[in-house]
Amino acid sequence: MLIWEFVVPGIPLSVNSKDPKKKRRWIERVRGCATGYLPDEGFPLAHDVSVSVTYFHGGPTDVDIDNILKRIIDGMYPEVLVDDAQIQDVSASRRDMQGGSFRNPPAIVLPNLISGEPFVYVAVYPAMTQEELLWIGKLQG
Repeated sequence: MLIWEFVVPGIPLSVNSKDPKKKRRWIERVRGCATGYLPDEGFPLAHDVSVSVTYFHGGPTDVDIDNILKRIIDGMYPEVLVDDAQIQDVSASRRDMQGGSFRNPPAIVLPNLISGEPFVYVAVYPAMTQEELLWIGKLQG
């Protein structure tokens, strides 16, 4: 069950960027997109969550998916999340918009796919229980 989703236009900033102005601008962009349509009630979330991040680009890219997560997550609090320690699960992917077709994209993503401009799609879900993680089970003994 989806709790919240948002799109951030542009090429995500890597955690390796040393420019403090770029860092601050990207985090503020993420925050602005994350909070642009927040409902009046229920936020910030105070419970554990799972976060899914997908970077859509249009052709060759040198963006390492693991290096974009921190700045995106930093932009989600304190308005969306009370603390980033609430994130129990993270999934991240990078997809070429020119590399094929997309079936049933979320409505919020469709205009961005049509534009062909790079963007990041972020979805927040309830955290998975340990029972949902198939490899974590009861120890036999």
